[in-house]
Amino acid sequence: MRRNIAIFLAAFMFTGCGAKIVQNEPKPVDDTVYTRESAGIRLEDDFYGYLNFDFLYGTDIPADMMEMGTLRGAQKNIDDIISREIIKLGNCDKTYPKGSSEQLIRDIYKQCLDTDTRDKIGLAPLEKGLNSLKGARTAKELVNVCGMLYTEYGVSVLPAVGVIQDFCDSSRNMPYVGQMQLYYSADELLNGKDTAENLQQQLTELLNAFGHEDADSLAYAIVTMLLDIAECTADLDKMSVEDMYNIRKPEEFAPLLAEYFEMIGMGGRDIMVIDTVQLEKICSLLTDENTEIWKTLAECMLIYAYKDYLPSDYAKAFEQNEHKTAEERAVQTAESLLMGDVENIYVQKYRDDKTFAAVREMTVDIISAYRKCIKGSESLTENDRKECLAKIDNITVNIGCSDKEMQREIQISDNLLESAVSIKRGAVQEMLTSVDKAPKVDEWNMPAYAVNAYYDSQKNSITVPMGTFIVPIFDVKADYYTNLGGLGSIIAHEIGHAFDADGILYDEKGNYRPDRISTERTELLCGKVAEYFGSMQIMGTFYINGENTKGENAADLGGMQVISSMTDDKDELRRIFESYTKLWATLSYDTNVSGQITDDVHSPSEIRVNGVLSSLDQFYRAYDISENDGMYVPYDKRVRVW
Repeated sequence: MRRNIAIFLAAFMFTGCGAKIVQNEPKPVDDTVYTRESAGIRLEDDFYGYLNFDFLYGTDIPADMMEMGTLRGAQKNIDDIISREIIKLGNCDKTYPKGSSEQLIRDIYKQCLDTDTRDKIGLAPLEKGLNSLKGARTAKELVNVCGMLYTEYGVSVLPAVGVIQDFCDSSRNMPYVGQMQLYYSADELLNGKDTAENLQQQLTELLNAFGHEDADSLAYAIVTMLLDIAECTADLDKMSVEDMYNIRKPEEFAPLLAEYFEMIGMGGRDIMVIDTVQLEKICSLLTDENTEIWKTLAECMLIYAYKDYLPSDYAKAFEQNEHKTAEERAVQTAESLLMGDVENIYVQKYRDDKTFAAVREMTVDIISAYRKCIKGSESLTENDRKECLAKIDNITVNIGCSDKEMQREIQISDNLLESAVSIKRGAVQEMLTSVDKAPKVDEWNMPAYAVNAYYDSQKNSITVPMGTFIVPIFDVKADYYTNLGGLGSIIAHEIGHAFDADGILYDEKGNYRPDRISTERTELLCGKVAEYFGSMQIMGTFYINGENTKGENAADLGGMQVISSMTDDKDELRRIFESYTKLWATLSYDTNVSGQITDDVHSPSEIRVNGVLSSLDQFYRAYDISENDGMYVPYDKRVRVW
């Protein structure tokens, strides 16, 4: 997964999208049995299609999923395990120690199912916030209420103030102002077909449900203001560190903003502003004349943030497209509110020290192989080589799960809404207090049960959760090279992000220092990688967005170049390549491909296989690929990271 400069964003994606021209064709009605031969698929022409033939032709996408594949299937298996464990705890009458993960999960699960108590409590836990909003008459009063909503309810109406590791000084955490949430992305609001109209309708329905007589006009005013803000909102994916690293002193902020920072405990500090233009626009709109619009927006955001915990009469306003059972919602609620505690239960029950040791040993081998490739690379200048060796020698590896059980002081009540408020409030307060603490290089930003992994450029660390230690990604009983092509390729990919177009700009301690890297190196990682993959198509129609995917593609290329350097034995190489290829087997609806090509930073699965392997010299030796084969790329056209 790319861990780029937008570190503060919450969404992490590891798996790539996939589309194959034969994937979703209807099965023949005459029971014709396709074979690789009858379909005309040769290993030498389409390695991905050949190795994954049985899956692509013999598997259907489940009705409740938009995509199915090796990694998606593994995550579904983990999700089913988590669901069973939560349900088991929720229905257990055993007495657990107060504050234990078991007690917290069971209580939240039961509170979610206890609709009588939810209806009796009503909106009481939100009344302080709702009443404070009603009482606000001026922009100054509104800003103070917004500060209270953030610290006591975890709801950021104005741009959220968070804590981030300093880009240029990795030894300290610093406060930053992010972007204001607009319900949709700025591009969706401004250019999405009917997006603004749909948002207005949703807000109107919400305000009607909560008794606003002028719901339609208020919703129109809110959307108009959000569109105004969207016009001045930057695209984070296109911003460099230099664009984001805007340090502002206390006296440089508008008085209302300074008051807001004071309310949330960040007054009198230097603060990094991510999007200065958006913040200036928001300040211009924070006027007494607009107070009613802001108040109504804040009310909507507060209610929406707690929509999953509301009494049944109110909850119905959000359930038009909700098809989950009460039990499924209870599982989802327990996991979302108590992710750390769910992680504790999973680790306690499913951790296997033998598997952990095998993965750690393989990771050590991969790091050693990286070191060897860096030392022997002819494409590196001597200074680039020195910098790359410093990064690989100082990389931190988080394998399986944190050494310490996930612990957080959580106080829950006897009803769901009040418990949710307490948990969200605690999370925000814990985050805000971390501004005075040094960053933790071994800190986990992903649960141990995730089938996922990531590299953090500011910590120079990789994190590989034990959720990936699952067949067929990793099997402690399988041979070494099969595992090397599976989980090993994921680990190598994440390490590869230390040396992609973004990661290479940070030094071994996680400081942003782009000037230390040569222009030849950055040109390879940006220009040549983007050009190589940008020339590829899927379904004979859609070109890969080489610029958008260059980071992930470089991590794939570099990682697999290292993995394939770990043996010269033809049989062992084949096991690596075949395991890697099966890892990315993916079924996806063709109708979604154009959107995925435009937005996803990962290349489609077949490109992650065929495009990457076609650039590996070892692949040609393993399968005797010649210039007459579809997988062949001329030697001088292949892109090598090392």
